[in-house]
Amino acid sequence: MQIQNIPFPQEPLWKETLDVLQEADNVGVITDPKALQQILHFNSKETRTRYGRAMATRFERLEGPTLKGLFDIAKSNSSRTTAEAIWRVLFCMVEPVVAQTYLEIIWPREPGSAITRNEIRSYVETTFKQESGKLNTRLVDCLRQAGYILPQGKDNLIVVGFGELEDALILATHLLFAQIPKTIKLSEIEASNYWRFLGYRNFSHVKVGFRSAEAKGLLERYAVADHLEQITTRYSWPELLSKGKNK
Repeated sequence: MQIQNIPFPQEPLWKETLDVLQEADNVGVITDPKALQQILHFNSKETRTRYGRAMATRFERLEGPTLKGLFDIAKSNSSRTTAEAIWRVLFCMVEPVVAQTYLEIIWPREPGSAITRNEIRSYVETTFKQESGKLNTRLVDCLRQAGYILPQGKDNLIVVGFGELEDALILATHLLFAQIPKTIKLSEIEASNYWRFLGYRNFSHVKVGFRSAEAKGLLERYAVADHLEQITTRYSWPELLSKGKNK
């Protein structure tokens, strides 16, 4: 099913995805629908089959090193909260309709502010004219399970803010930009959306996170040269993961 040539969002299956990442024996399992069926905890075989297919399809949209990195995080000493924050980023990357909706009508609002279901419905009907009824329901479910919004009463939804993002910022930056030591321009990072998907509302807060990481020795340096800001990473991907906090 296509919406303006963009895939219709899969069912979010949020908790199930995080559980599967922890339970799978190897990264190949999570792109194999039949293997996923064996570790999904549903009584109905039909449900396990459908959900396994949906989850494998979503995982397959990730590039190989990124998928392997996600699996590594789930198996590392990183907390589940941090692993969930990374999945939040990748979920948006592989569900472009969810990402667009979040960036255009959720992210600009302050945490704690309200957005009505009608506002989301109106946006969906205007932006994605095909399948707008089904899409609206699926989008709200995806945004809710991803933790971006919380229901309040019958008609209102509350925009959620996230705290303690620094660990996830450093992991996501290495995962997407530098799985080996590398220098990255901050302009490249600012132009991407992953920090917005993490929950940062202002790029100045991202810079604070990088300066803090430098002070802790997690980055080689944060430098400003000829008005060009950049970071240089210190560790390879396995080395960085080995420094994660205990679950």
